[in-house]
Amino acid sequence: MRWWRVFRTLALLLLIPVVAWIAVAAVRVMQLDPEAEWEAATLFDRNGEPIAVLGTKKQAFTPLTEISAEMQQAIVAIEDSRFFLHPGFDLKGVVRALWVDLKTGRRAQGASTITQQLVRVLYLSPEKTIQRKLSEVVLAVLLEIRFSKIRILEIYLNTIYFGEGAHGIADAALTYFGKQPSELTLSDAALLAGLPKAPSTLSPYRNPEGALSRRNLVLDRMAELGYIT
Repeated sequence: MRWWRVFRTLALLLLIPVVAWIAVAAVRVMQLDPEAEWEAATLFDRNGEPIAVLGTKKQAFTPLTEISAEMQQAIVAIEDSRFFLHPGFDLKGVVRALWVDLKTGRRAQGASTITQQLVRVLYLSPEKTIQRKLSEVVLAVLLEIRFSKIRILEIYLNTIYFGEGAHGIADAALTYFGKQPSELTLSDAALLAGLPKAPSTLSPYRNPEGALSRRNLVLDRMAELGYIT
């Protein structure tokens, strides 16, 4: 019995920091204001005069009702086809990715959901460690507890980077097509949905062939999932 008491005490001591970390993570998620504007950073000289502006001010937050259905379907199809089925992380996707990794002997596939990608942008550093991956999963679950799937998709589309200085779908639609998000066609949406994976490499301004190939991949995936014929 004494060993059991020692084991229970050690378990509690190990559990306390875990519970504390989850509590801190929950507070961060509860404090999230997805519609807050992103201001550019302005540099001033010693006299208080502005000398440079780093970055650009983000376009106004765009409600999902003002984003074309084609855009919503395209991003789900290529980034997370099981988005509406999982609790923030896709266990089936993780197992599939691990199987592919084992067969190829290298990290061949990722398994990040839309929610996990959003968590990385909002809270985490780009380092690839087990600790960061665990943090990503916990924060993703907490985010799904606070927000509906529709709201998460809305925040995601307003947050991710599409390249060429375009943060969020409003910036991207204007930068690449001179349109509002509600005006995006199927072809427009498929091209934009393909960009977040590698915004610089797949930019149609720098790599039109690569952008076209990626766009076609998005269209194929949408057809496989029944979004389009």
